[in-house]
Amino acid sequence: MPRITADTVAEHVAQQEAAVFAAAMRLFAQRGYTQVTLADIAAEVGLKRNSLYRYFPDKAHIVLRWLRRELPEQAAHARTLLRGDGPPAERLHAWALHQLDYARRPEHRVLAEVGAVAAELDEAARAELAESHRALLEPLDAVLREAGLADDADRAAAADLLVALVVGAAGVEARRAPDDAVRARLLAAVDALAAPR
Repeated sequence: MPRITADTVAEHVAQQEAAVFAAAMRLFAQRGYTQVTLADIAAEVGLKRNSLYRYFPDKAHIVLRWLRRELPEQAAHARTLLRGDGPPAERLHAWALHQLDYARRPEHRVLAEVGAVAAELDEAARAELAESHRALLEPLDAVLREAGLADDADRAAAADLLVALVVGAAGVEARRAPDDAVRARLLAAVDALAAPR
């Protein structure tokens, strides 16, 4: 058992969990989720692999804990950007540029691999992830309705395509610095997708 380095056992557990969490997310961002093992994470923290199981049963639950913190924050920020007072197109532009900057963060790579994570989780955890994803898209759906997309299926398709465009633009910018031409094209595509047919 690792030596306790805090005033209480509870504080020690919290410190160890935070260290595991930080190391795992760093490794996932560097190598990709599927290329990292629990042994890699344990070594990064300085724990034996068996000790790591005290904090997380598997690497998918490390990501689940990150998502439990990260997704509500992102959903709240999206609501703030998309429920403003300006025209829908202006709010969608602000959202798209924020999402682009967010998607360029190294830990976002984990979100891109969430399918691999979900496959390792139980049904309740998968349902929790699906609900978090729905909460992320809810404010986007509302502003698309306001922009004139009345049909539910049309709005869902537009929202999915908007998210895919942002992720694609982030991939382009990951290969080079932020690019004004990429951002201008992204915003033009946002306008096209948000326009009623």
